[in-house]
Amino acid sequence: MKMLPLLLASALLLAAPRAGSAQDIGPALDMTLMTGWAGGEAVRYDLEKRAAAAKGGRTATTKTATASSFAYRPSPAVRERTVANLAAKLQASNPAGAQALTAAFGPGKLDYETLYAKIISGTGLRATDAADAMACYLLTGYAIVNNVQDGRTITPALAKGVRGQVAGIMQRNGQLKPDDPVAAARFGEAFKLQTVILTAGWEEAAKKSTLPAYRSSIGSMFKGQYGMDFSQLKLTPQGFARK
Repeated sequence: MKMLPLLLASALLLAAPRAGSAQDIGPALDMTLMTGWAGGEAVRYDLEKRAAAAKGGRTATTKTATASSFAYRPSPAVRERTVANLAAKLQASNPAGAQALTAAFGPGKLDYETLYAKIISGTGLRATDAADAMACYLLTGYAIVNNVQDGRTITPALAKGVRGQVAGIMQRNGQLKPDDPVAAARFGEAFKLQTVILTAGWEEAAKKSTLPAYRSSIGSMFKGQYGMDFSQLKLTPQGFARK
């Protein structure tokens, strides 16, 4: 996973109540994105299902889960709406953050797709599928919490495993139906923007030598909101697994 240019990070950090601290990027993240997904519980269920399948001599990852398509066609208009939606959510509680987000990514400003493309470079993940976007978001959180500095650590095989795990969980959960490009675009682009914000905060923390605090903050966020303790997970070709 590649880190972003420092140019943007400072502006995005204004989305937090205390703009001077990199670890405060959390309030800019949309905590409702994974509502109903059940986070760590869903991962645990998925791992147990895979283990049972392996013991029975069956394929651990079902063809349906792996092949599920949450594809959509990205467009500048969809990305513009994604930024506007997040800015609107921030407006009531953090108007400065909403303003900073719009100033960075609003109409006529920097396209976050360019930055996202750098993040997924070398991972094999696509910018045109909601399951890929969610996988990238989770992998970014994992990389931050576990201090993964070498982007080559997250290989295409590992990223594919998480994508397959996510797709299977999404399909069973019913939050997002396969082959619904309109919903997939809304869902996928939201995760892409959140990933860009996460990564910008990560780079700013590295610049200011506040990585331990930022890593702790992001770890607490994923654990508290989604029930995912990344410090207790490892990456495998089948997705996240307990250490």
